[in-house]
Amino acid sequence: MSEGKFQNYAPLNPNTAEKKFWECLKKAFQNEPCVAYFRYPIFKRTGNLTREPDVIFMHRDLGLWVFECKGCSIANIESIEGHQWKMTNWHREEELPMLQAEDGMFAISAKLTERRETRGLVTSHYRVVLPFVKEQEWQDKGFSDLPCTHGVVLLEEDLKPSTLREKLQLGACENPQRPLSDEQWQNIVALLGGSLPRQEARAIPTGTPPENPLRVIHYLESRLRFLDDQQQKVAFEVPDGPQRVRGLAGTGKTVLFAKRAAKIHAAHPDWKIAFVFFTQALYDQIIGLISLYYREMVRQDEGDVEPNWHNVQVLHAWGSRERNGFYRNLAQKSGIRPLSVKDVRERMGRNCSPSEAFEYVCDDLEKRVPNIPVLFDAILIDEGQDLPPSFYRLAYKSLSDPKRLYWAYDEAQGIGTLTVPRPLHIFGLNPDGTPVVDLGGNKLPDGTITSPTYEGGLRKAHNLNRCYRTPKMLLMAAHAINMGLLRQEGCLQGVSNKEDWEKLGYTVLDGDFSDASVKAGKTVTVTREAKNSPHPIDSDDFPHKDALGSPLRIQTFSDELEEQEWIAQQVEEDLKLGFDPWDLLITCPTGDKEQQYFEAIKSKLSRRGIQSVIAGVDTNLDIFRMDNCITISTIFRAKGNEAWKVYACRFHCATQPLAWRGESELQKRNEAFVALTRARIWCVVTGVEGASPVFEELRAIVQQYPNLTFKAFNQSSLKRINDEDLNSKLETRINICLFATNCKCNITNHCTRLEAIL
Repeated sequence: MSEGKFQNYAPLNPNTAEKKFWECLKKAFQNEPCVAYFRYPIFKRTGNLTREPDVIFMHRDLGLWVFECKGCSIANIESIEGHQWKMTNWHREEELPMLQAEDGMFAISAKLTERRETRGLVTSHYRVVLPFVKEQEWQDKGFSDLPCTHGVVLLEEDLKPSTLREKLQLGACENPQRPLSDEQWQNIVALLGGSLPRQEARAIPTGTPPENPLRVIHYLESRLRFLDDQQQKVAFEVPDGPQRVRGLAGTGKTVLFAKRAAKIHAAHPDWKIAFVFFTQALYDQIIGLISLYYREMVRQDEGDVEPNWHNVQVLHAWGSRERNGFYRNLAQKSGIRPLSVKDVRERMGRNCSPSEAFEYVCDDLEKRVPNIPVLFDAILIDEGQDLPPSFYRLAYKSLSDPKRLYWAYDEAQGIGTLTVPRPLHIFGLNPDGTPVVDLGGNKLPDGTITSPTYEGGLRKAHNLNRCYRTPKMLLMAAHAINMGLLRQEGCLQGVSNKEDWEKLGYTVLDGDFSDASVKAGKTVTVTREAKNSPHPIDSDDFPHKDALGSPLRIQTFSDELEEQEWIAQQVEEDLKLGFDPWDLLITCPTGDKEQQYFEAIKSKLSRRGIQSVIAGVDTNLDIFRMDNCITISTIFRAKGNEAWKVYACRFHCATQPLAWRGESELQKRNEAFVALTRARIWCVVTGVEGASPVFEELRAIVQQYPNLTFKAFNQSSLKRINDEDLNSKLETRINICLFATNCKCNITNHCTRLEAIL
C-alpha cells in the first residue's frame, strides 16, 4: 500500500473535534502505508453504556493508534483526577476520555490477537485529542503536570500535519512497531476492514488423491475472506436517510446488511430495527449472522452478549400465524386483520404467484390505512427485487425521521417481477414537486450536480459488481442465459450501453449498441475482468486445478426418468468421494408436476440409501437444510441459499413459461439465473435434449469463455426495459408533470394523463 486509506463510517459534521482531527490525520499521512477509520465498528460494553472509538489508525511503521476526540473548551473541564474528568456546562457531568481510548485500544488489539495470521504483530497506543484547547490554557490549569495526562493528550497546536507526525513518531519510539512483511501487513489491513463468516475447514483423510474435489473445498474453507473497500462501506455506514444497494448475486449483500444491523444495534441499543427479507428459509441464517457480528463488535469483560431481539426484529416480509412478519405486524398495529395466502387466493385465484399475492396484500393495506403507525428507527430490506412498490411505501411510512430505509436488490434475481422500480416510481413526489426519496446529487446555483451523498460524505447508493461466491464461468453463463444473449430469436433483456455493462463488472472489448450496429447485425464482445470476479478458483495460481474440473457441466437426456436416475447416481458418487449432504443442492426452474418430479428424485435417492428432504414440504417453511440430508428445493426456496455443488435439473423449463401461471420467458430465464448462481464451485445443468434451445446456448457460452459475443441490441428491440431506462422515462414524466397544470400524479404516483405520451 503506497498511500493511506481513510474510511469514515459515520458522517463527519463540520466544526467538530472529530472533523478537525480527521482532516489533519489525512493530510499528515495520506501518502504513507496506513489505514484509518472514523467510528470503527467495535464497542466496549460497560453496564448499559456502549462506546466506540472515534478514530483508529494503523500505520505500517508506527503501529496501531486509537484516538478519543473531545470537542470541549478549557472552560468545560473543571478538574482531572486520574481517569475521571469533572465537566461544567457540558452535556455530561463527567468524562472518561483516557479510559475510553485505552478500552478501544485493548478491544482492537484483542481483535488482531484472535487471528493466528495477525497475532503478536502489532504494537498499540492511544491518545486523547482536544482540538479546541490551547497548550497555554492546558498549562495554566495545571493539567500538563498531571502524571495521568502526561504524553497522552494532543492539543490544538499538535494538530498541524508536521507536528502530528512528529508526535506519533515520538510515541512509537517508546514502543516500536516491528517490521512487517507484505503478507503480514495485508492480513492486518484486511482483518481491520472486516471479515466474512468462515466455517471450520474439514479434514482431508490420509491418502485422498490430488484430483479429489474435497481438496478444492478444503482450500476455500481454509481461506480468510475479507471485505473490500466498498463492502466495508455497505456493512458499516449508517446514513441519516434512505440508501439503495444494488449488487450482483454473490456480492455479499445479505452478510453486509447483517453486519450493518449488528452495528446499528450496538451503537444504538434502544433503536427499533427491522431486518426484512422475502425467502422464508433465510430466518436462521440471518439471525445467526446478526448474532455473530454483534458478539464480534460488542466486547464485554466477561462472556458474550446477545442482541436484544425485542429491538432487533428479523421479519419475513409477509409473516404467518406461526411467525410474525413485517406486513402482518404492521397490519395488526394499524388495527387491520392481516390477510393470509388463503384469503388472497380466494380473491385472486389459486394460480397467483407468491409475489403477486404479496403485492395484493401490501396494496390492500396501503389503501385501507392512510396513516401508517411509526414503528421503527431503521429498516434493512434484503431481496428487495422481490418486493412490490407498495411495500416500500409502507416501510418508509413506518419509519421515524430521518427515514433510515436501506434496501438491497439484484435485478437479475427478481423471479416474480421483471423490473425493479426506481425511487421515483416507488415513492413519487412531494406536493412541491420534489422527489420523496432522492438518491441523486444536489443541483448547485451554477448548475453543476454534486455527487449523490448525504451531508458528511455517506453515499446515497452503492453498486456492488464484484462477485465472490460464484465462479466467473457460472456468472457469465447466468447473465447470458438471463438476458438471452445467444438466443436465436434475439436478446430479451439487458443493458445496452458500455457504462451499464461496466456497472455489472464487464468490459466491452468490441462493438457497440448504436442503431447502425443493430441494423447491420453486428456483434458485441464482452469479458469479465479478474478484479470483478475474484473467486479463488479463477486465479491463475489456484493450487488444486487437478481436483477442480469445469465449474459448469451440461448433461442432457431423452426423458426426465433418465435424468432423475442419473442425478441420483451422481449424488451417490459425490458422497462416496467425501461430499457432505450439506455440500449439495438439487433445484430447478419451475415446471408442470414439479412436486411429482421432486418426489421421484427423492425416491431414487432413497433406493440408494441416501436421505433427502424437499424444503418446505418435509421441513418447516423456515428450514432449508436438515442434518445428513440432501436438500431438494424449488427455485423460490433456493433463493438466498447456496451449496458447493448444485444440480440445476429440468433446465429445459428455463424457456417454457407456464401458461396457467401467466408466466413469460423472461421470468423463466430469471429463474435459470438463480439456479446457476446458487453454486459456490460446481453447477451441473441437466434436462431433456431437444425440449429447449437453452442447452445449445450453454454449450456456446462454454466454447466462447472467457468472452461472450452476441448480436448488438438496443432498448427498442428488448422485451424488458432495464431500470436505468425506466428511470430516464420517469424523470421525463416528472419534468412534464412539473409544467402541467392541475396534475395530481405527485400524490398517487400514477399519471394517467401522460400514460399515452410515454
